[in-house]
Amino acid sequence: MRIPVDERPSLAAYPFLTVHPVRYGDLDPNNHVNNAVIGTYLEIGRTEFFDREGIRLTAEGRGISLVHVEIEFHREILYPGSVQIVSGIRKVGSSSLTFDQAVFVDGVRHVSGSSTTAQVDKTTGRSTPWNDVQRAKFARLMMP
Repeated sequence: MRIPVDERPSLAAYPFLTVHPVRYGDLDPNNHVNNAVIGTYLEIGRTEFFDREGIRLTAEGRGISLVHVEIEFHREILYPGSVQIVSGIRKVGSSSLTFDQAVFVDGVRHVSGSSTTAQVDKTTGRSTPWNDVQRAKFARLMMP
């Protein structure tokens, strides 16, 4: 079921925020941010989430793979400016995280997104469970 924009969480409801400039190269011929770039914005939100929370997996032989993404476009994003990329964890699985994400401009929601990532063992290529330290970090980043 589709949730109306005005019933979605506000900017302040998300536990994680990063700000990113809208680059000229992000634009399409219509002079607004290309829809394909929105996926990159959400990726930036997830990557900075893992980095800032100290969840660095490469040294431990693990990585993160995107397994599902949904994007809903509400308004155009124009140049110049910046975007507020917000993320919160909706669900923690044994080896996966489902994020609730959004892109705001000047506090107004322009994009809603949901993505699921899985922690994988780089040697076997298979999913591997989160440890207790990781789960403790996730607990404070859950969506209300």
